[in-house]
Amino acid sequence: MKRRDFLKLSAATAGVTLIPAYTVQAQEEQLSPDDPQAKALAYVEVSETEGQQCRNCIHAKGDLEAEWVGCNLFPGKQVKAEGWCKVWAARG
Repeated sequence: MKRRDFLKLSAATAGVTLIPAYTVQAQEEQLSPDDPQAKALAYVEVSETEGQQCRNCIHAKGDLEAEWVGCNLFPGKQVKAEGWCKVWAARG
């Protein structure tokens, strides 16, 4: 295989490997309060603590103005932006 052909093939393969990662991220499921990890962290979909919501927690990621946001504590799942859990920490 010639160097030029190898570089073309490598570039094409690199682009294809990024497509599934983007698709998986877009299909994150919403976290249920009945999930065992959610129960362990006392996750609720509506915060009862004033000023403490998932959207202003340091663990939140993505569009923090959306109804559902990503969370570093629950990989592959989204949490309700108005929710709360006992690991909540203020964004710095």
